[in-house]
Amino acid sequence: MDKKAEQRRRWRQLRLRSSIFFRKNGLYIALGLCIAVIGTTAALIFTGGEEPSDPVRQSQDQTLNDVTVPTTQPTQVTTGPRPARTPLPTVMPEKTIAPMPTTPAVQTTPAPIVLHAPVEGNIIRVFAMDSLIYSETLNQWMTHSGVDIAAPQGTEVRSVAEGTVERVYADDMLGVTVVIRHSGGMVTVYSNLKEEPPVTEGQAVNARDVIGYIGDTALSECAEESHLHFELYIDDEPKDPTQYVTFTHTD
Repeated sequence: MDKKAEQRRRWRQLRLRSSIFFRKNGLYIALGLCIAVIGTTAALIFTGGEEPSDPVRQSQDQTLNDVTVPTTQPTQVTTGPRPARTPLPTVMPEKTIAPMPTTPAVQTTPAPIVLHAPVEGNIIRVFAMDSLIYSETLNQWMTHSGVDIAAPQGTEVRSVAEGTVERVYADDMLGVTVVIRHSGGMVTVYSNLKEEPPVTEGQAVNARDVIGYIGDTALSECAEESHLHFELYIDDEPKDPTQYVTFTHTD
């Protein structure tokens, strides 16, 4: 038998044996192949297809060094017409409002009261609160809170202005006295009057009304000629009557 025939015979025998083997063990071979494929697939899924990491842990510094920081890609700028910029609102400084000038209240000065002389006569003793004058009756130097107007006894004494009689009494030194309160805090005092003057306390009087008569009841001034002792007060402060009353005689 030649060589070619021998090779064909051996090839037929190999095929026959392989066929008999696969017929007897084909099920087990197929099952094994399936198990192998499943195991390989599972391994790829759990490992992510990467090689197993080194079981030796790296230090934290080394791990950080191994991290690749992604490079930020520059944003591509699209060329074209730029949109119009909206101007920012301009913040105007707050205006300081100047206070309106305050017009000072106009203070109206009340019209001066026209004061009439209580009697007609010469002033024989002047007002003296900052200096001393000699008293003939008391024979001493002393102050004088009013003026003495010479006039005969029984001469009518009149109110210098409208007001209300506040007091009628007998003073130990100045004798029978009538006190009248006027507007504006003014008070006038009439002393050395005759007893029982024709007015009573609380009575309203007008300017030039008779409120008494000149007498001789002032013990502290009895050595002087017959006269009216007259005083004037503004807010309880004694004032010089000649600054408020027009006297016809001031000798």
